[in-house]
Amino acid sequence: MIRANHNKYWVKFSYLYTKILIGFFFSSIKYKGEYEEKGLPILMISNHFSFYDGFIQILLNLKVFKRRFNFMMLEKELKKNMMLTKIGASSINKGKKSSIASLDYAVEMLEDKENLFLFFPQGRIQSIYTKEFTFEKGLLSHILANTKNDFQLVYNINLINYGTKLRPDISAYYETHTITKNTNAEDVERQFNRFAEVCFTKQGVK
Repeated sequence: MIRANHNKYWVKFSYLYTKILIGFFFSSIKYKGEYEEKGLPILMISNHFSFYDGFIQILLNLKVFKRRFNFMMLEKELKKNMMLTKIGASSINKGKKSSIASLDYAVEMLEDKENLFLFFPQGRIQSIYTKEFTFEKGLLSHILANTKNDFQLVYNINLINYGTKLRPDISAYYETHTITKNTNAEDVERQFNRFAEVCFTKQGVK
């Protein structure tokens, strides 16, 4: 597997690039949620609907959580752009024995209170109107079974609204939860779907 290799200069550049990119294609980002700082590592679970995913979460992290940003992508894709490791990318090779090392690395990241690890449970891009999320098996179960320290779980749903504007607004909804020793992947999937339903209702999507 390929591990993240954060570089402070590339991280700062990624913030600037992200602000310019999102600012060019979108009118605004509206952050909608509550968060209590507890000094714990964070696992963020988000919907995956576009190229802009990841950039939106970078800004959400910068605005609210202020952690070292980490995310995982397919190894064959990461090898095409290794510079992404400098802003927090690591790799997974699904279906291979090496994927165990990637799963263990995710656990390792959540042992450090400075880290935020982004997880897209769908495993692939789906329509922004997807309301029922089926989680890919493996990563979340491994994290919950093997992470011994406390960490915070953040649900994030990002939706867009054009209205009468040329450039749409982004609504970044988020909600935090505390992990207990009895929390399992099925519980998280149900909670995330409940949260998504609330977000769509607030957005006025039936």
